Amino acid sequence: MYYPSKTAKNQLLKLISTINNEEKKLTTNELVEVLENMKCICKSPEIVSALINSIKLKFNNNLHRRNNLTNRERQVVLLIGEGLPNKNIAQELNLSKSTIETHRKNIRKKLKLKGKDSLMVFAIIYKLQQLNNIES
Repeated sequence: MYYPSKTAKNQLLKLISTINNEEKKLTTNELVEVLENMKCICKSPEIVSALINSIKLKFNNNLHRRNNLTNRERQVVLLIGEGLPNKNIAQELNLSKSTIETHRKNIRKKLKLKGKDSLMVFAIIYKLQQLNNIES
């Protein structure tokens, strides 16, 4: 059984609280630092490591390209970042499932992403940025 370090957990909670209280904006490096600290308290630190590596690659290489996306594509990215499947995204936006699939294809093409996983990683990062005012 895995038991996270109480010290690491307390430090991370304190950092998150400070960020919230000060309405601080995180840089990409600060986000990576938070995730690095999360590895100490996670059951599966390899997942956090994969996310960190993806952030470093995708955030730095693709985030500047997000301005090429249409408003509708940005809406789709945010919903992908929430983990919604195509069917639910289509319902949310009152579109067909095939239209959402086309949007996903176009988004991957514009951002030069390969595979569904890379789009999901980008969408999660994009969603975090929108919700937490993370600066690049």
